[in-house]
Amino acid sequence: MLNYDPLTHPFELPVQKLLAHCVTDRPLFLPPRQGSTPGTTLAGAFGTALWHAACPYSNKPAGACNKLHPSDPHCQDPSECPVAWLYKPYSNVHRRNFARPVLLRAAELEGDKPVDAFTLEVTLWGRHAIAAHETVKNTLLKIGQIGLNSEGVHVHFNITQFEVAPYFTLAQRIEQLPSVQSVLLEFQTPFLHQEKTGNGKRSFHTRPELPIVGMLGNVAYNLAAWDMEDRDTGEQLDGKMRHHLARNARDVAWDVAEKLLIVRTHLSPVEIGERYSRGNQKMMSLQGFVGLAELAGDLEPAVPWLLTLALVGGGQKRAMGFGSVRLWLDLATII
Repeated sequence: MLNYDPLTHPFELPVQKLLAHCVTDRPLFLPPRQGSTPGTTLAGAFGTALWHAACPYSNKPAGACNKLHPSDPHCQDPSECPVAWLYKPYSNVHRRNFARPVLLRAAELEGDKPVDAFTLEVTLWGRHAIAAHETVKNTLLKIGQIGLNSEGVHVHFNITQFEVAPYFTLAQRIEQLPSVQSVLLEFQTPFLHQEKTGNGKRSFHTRPELPIVGMLGNVAYNLAAWDMEDRDTGEQLDGKMRHHLARNARDVAWDVAEKLLIVRTHLSPVEIGERYSRGNQKMMSLQGFVGLAELAGDLEPAVPWLLTLALVGGGQKRAMGFGSVRLWLDLATII
């Protein structure tokens, strides 16, 4: 696809939501732990269950692919098996993994009391994830069979009902939005934002003001890069060209975000502790923020990326449960 337009084509990415209504066999509570959140617990459970539910080698003597390379599991048949796209999609062009395109959240599990029922909200981010929605459903059922680790005990659950919404492209979702005078961003789970500086990476907590320019730039770059990968464009667009196109989208998003006004914020820092990164092979400090930010100014050009931010959240970390964002337009909830 040599005529790829980074300002329009990324918004052709389809997104689908599904809800899984769950009932546990005993009260379930996920207490705060060092380097962990309910979102990381769900993400880890999904990754483990996926190999059991979908890997075609799971019934063979050697076992599923994750048994062959436990420290760095990868699919042996990426051209045919859905696991390759649902676990850690590896790009042969970028030579790196993209974020998992299956985003999970259960708001009830983020509370401070045990629950005996909860709803899993699942976002399928792109064509391959949507095509594999039956595999995703089977994986969620497998999580229930394996159970979620709650204070050393595996709590099992049954899924009593799936609700599957129609999928829409980002462009279709944007077309349905009304004109807006104000935007409220509600950061519901810790949003982890870092920016590179001359002295290395700098983490944003709550001061100085909300780094909306950098945030929308990241959203635009990641959306374009993922859409090109999800289209299976292959070597038609090599890594250098993809990077160039994604940077074009990022630069426009930067310019648009510069025209936004931060009316008020009510943000609180969150320290989650350290978590070991297998990819970087070192401990990573997890620091973010939650709360509210109201935006005004020239909103219309920014709405496409604000909507994307609300749907996908904090980039790579959103697949681990961080960066869940709700978008309010003129005080009416949209996402």
